[in-house]
Amino acid sequence: MPLKQIRQAAPQPSPVEPAPPRPPPGSSPQFPVVPTRSERTSAIPAPFIEEINYPSYDGLPMADNTDQAFDMSSAYHTLLDFFWERNDVFVATNLLVYYREGDNTTRVTPDVMVAFGRPSGYRGSYKVWEEGNHPPDWVLEVASEGTVDVDVNEKPDIYGGIGVPEYWQYDPTGGLLNPRLQGWRLNGLKYTELPQVPVAGAEIAIYSEVLGLRLEFDGEELRFWDPVEEQYLYSPLGAQRARRESDQARREEQQRRHEAEQARHEAERARREEQQRRHEAEQGQREAEQARHEAERLAQALKARVEASERREQALRASITDLPAGSQPPDGSED
Repeated sequence: MPLKQIRQAAPQPSPVEPAPPRPPPGSSPQFPVVPTRSERTSAIPAPFIEEINYPSYDGLPMADNTDQAFDMSSAYHTLLDFFWERNDVFVATNLLVYYREGDNTTRVTPDVMVAFGRPSGYRGSYKVWEEGNHPPDWVLEVASEGTVDVDVNEKPDIYGGIGVPEYWQYDPTGGLLNPRLQGWRLNGLKYTELPQVPVAGAEIAIYSEVLGLRLEFDGEELRFWDPVEEQYLYSPLGAQRARRESDQARREEQQRRHEAEQARHEAERARREEQQRRHEAEQGQREAEQARHEAERLAQALKARVEASERREQALRASITDLPAGSQPPDGSED
């Protein structure tokens, strides 16, 4: 949008007032009223100045893809939540920053920015001269295929030129920046890369002097570590992952409980079957014992009958032997 020019009205010549009429003869002289300085000044037309408009929208999308949009939003809300109780820290995302007063075409739009010593609250745009000539203190650009060239080749000069102390870049895909997380500290008008620090569980870890936080990439997300509280800051992605892990743990616990309950039922069924087998075995043992006793009883009864029969037979033979010749047996049978 071209800069609107300031138009000033051309000065107008002072009007020539006609001479006052001569007083009639014999009358007392009358002097004309001389205007005051303020009245003379107000008669001069004031210059016309048209106010310059600084749009709050540049017509470009906030992000090129879902990964970029999510990481921008996640970093913004993480830092906004961290500085929520401080009214002297301004946190914004995708906000136009104007850094030349009177020029509404020269601007930059950080993906995420933090300005210390500036009041929090609403802004349609960030005008550096209206913020006490205070540029953002910390800027993060989330790379995409459509923005990575500008993030790498142009924005460092812009941010360094307006005095942004720290400039950070993050690549959510891993195919645009190497390493995918980078931090830069302003040294004069140029940035020098911040060193990585070894942290267990993090692929990349870099400390931000401006934020007083450590930024880490753990293989899945960009996280912020607070060394004072010794904990990671809350983030939407971290909350989503924690909720996912909690849901997974809950499902695994439910599965363990189901398997334990099923094992308990199986054990109970096996115990009942074992009791049934023991009962059947005991029943069979009792029946076998009963059959053995019955067999022994029958055998004894049969033996007694045999012995009784043998005794009768012996008695009968004895009685036959004792009979005189020609006599009948005692039972009347004939020999």
